Amino acid sequence: MSLGKIAYKYFFKPTFSLRYHFSHFGLWGWLNMQRGEQQMKKAALKLSPVNLSADKALEVSFLTGANYWHQTIFCAHTLAGYLGGRLGIRLYSDGTLTDEHIGYINKVLPGVEAISERQVLQHLDTVLPNHKYPTLRHLRNWHPFFRRLIDIHTSPSWTIHMDSDMIFFGKPDQILEAYQQKRAVYMKEQLANSYFVDSEQVLRDKYGINCIKSVNGGIIAYDNDKIDYADLEEKAKLLLQHYPNAGPAQVEQTLMSYVLHQQNAGALDEKLYSIFYDSKPGFDNQKNIVRHYIFKAKLPYFTAEWKKVIR
Repeated sequence: MSLGKIAYKYFFKPTFSLRYHFSHFGLWGWLNMQRGEQQMKKAALKLSPVNLSADKALEVSFLTGANYWHQTIFCAHTLAGYLGGRLGIRLYSDGTLTDEHIGYINKVLPGVEAISERQVLQHLDTVLPNHKYPTLRHLRNWHPFFRRLIDIHTSPSWTIHMDSDMIFFGKPDQILEAYQQKRAVYMKEQLANSYFVDSEQVLRDKYGINCIKSVNGGIIAYDNDKIDYADLEEKAKLLLQHYPNAGPAQVEQTLMSYVLHQQNAGALDEKLYSIFYDSKPGFDNQKNIVRHYIFKAKLPYFTAEWKKVIR
């Protein structure tokens, strides 16, 4: 093994997360964020339970695990509160979800449905058998990102997945309407146009892959029954062949955006279904239905934002 590979394996890769957070938040910001997240975990288990009703106004799915269960609780709990408990919740594992984590979530949201790894694999062996869809099955094993595309969105009918690092501050009428109409919708990215493996023009003209611009994976919904998986397998194979150095996030967003384009998906109102990137975004002046906290916005998310919705 070369010296460079040894340095990457034993220093750069293990310390990436720490170096990333230090560069964005500094030492004190990182310490405050760590302290705030520990407080958030304790508070998540003390939230007043919201019993989930069989009369569902909406059904949502989360990909969660050891690092996100408390965030899932806050996102789902605030959403369930605005729906009066008329919410169906499905939990899918990112590979780290344990019975203990499921118990934490079920304590606050009695009635959640946890889809086991065995159930997922049995279902995939039926709808996406490995001998017919080797590329899609490979993607699932490549990175947890693809479990949203493969595990969650191969379930029957219209399905919406939500990232856990969001908090609801109002009733999501646009999502409820999409659920009733089985209409594809997505959260709109507000910084870059896309994070694809290549430009939209090259993907369209060279490979026949039409994508919707400015898609953020925080909220994505579409009708799974309308997916042509033979076509999706072909497109996934093309991407891996022609873009071997593309990261999993780029490949996943390209495929998700391709599916959304096929279903003429519409963007959620970005002023109401908002993404925050900065550590000082001026939340007091915002009237949002949901806030999605990424990049530097993780600092206020872990230190202050969750405290606003404790009942």
